[in-house]
Amino acid sequence: MKQLETNNHKFIMNLISFYKEIGIDMLITSEKIYTRSNFDISGYDNYKNKKNKDKEIKELEYSFKNFDGCNLKKTATNFVKFLGNIDSKFLIIDGPPDIEEDRTGIPFLSVKGELFEKMLNAIKLSKSDVFIIKSIPWRPPGNRYPTIEELKICRPFILNLINLIKPKIIVCLGEVPTSQIFELDQSIMKLRGKWRLLQSKQIFDSDHSNYDISVLPTLSITHLIERPDLKKYAWEDMKLFRDKIKEIS
Repeated sequence: MKQLETNNHKFIMNLISFYKEIGIDMLITSEKIYTRSNFDISGYDNYKNKKNKDKEIKELEYSFKNFDGCNLKKTATNFVKFLGNIDSKFLIIDGPPDIEEDRTGIPFLSVKGELFEKMLNAIKLSKSDVFIIKSIPWRPPGNRYPTIEELKICRPFILNLINLIKPKIIVCLGEVPTSQIFELDQSIMKLRGKWRLLQSKQIFDSDHSNYDISVLPTLSITHLIERPDLKKYAWEDMKLFRDKIKEIS
């Protein structure tokens, strides 16, 4: 009986804490003893899961930011942080930072951010509907192309984020994230516009959920700014993204 009382007390205290965090600070009852079975706990459990997920993602970001195994960290101004909705079904993996992103540590700013937002808006999404990460969060000196070694060094962090987010769709913006995820060495013009399947069992040895993710390589936003004539290809890819969203909805 004492054990039951202890469990009920712990549950009720957790529930009160949850209510306080969402703005409810009083629970009026008519002297009824509430136990776990009296409550609809689905909302509370979902809340706890989200809190745990948020914590794990922040811990991963902290580990990535403080990782000293990539030489790019020594020459970059800032680590470009993760951004977006942790509950999103859509993960956007971008290439290395540009000058503005390196200066601020924030992805998709200025002209690049405006174009990216317009592309999302065209298929009825916004930046708040997706989660964004850099395949390499430090800008290479002179904006050079990352080396194969640099891609491999950062790859485990990206794969771990994918395992935490478990998105339904990944969009790789450019050759760098596409090459990193699939360990390929091909032009983005050959890779773009074709869905690829990322299977968890192929990359996570300890994973038993066996989930599949649809991955769409497309052109990077920076590439589109430099080559506006390629926007027609990007639009074709965005339509594929839009259609896939309808499939999974």
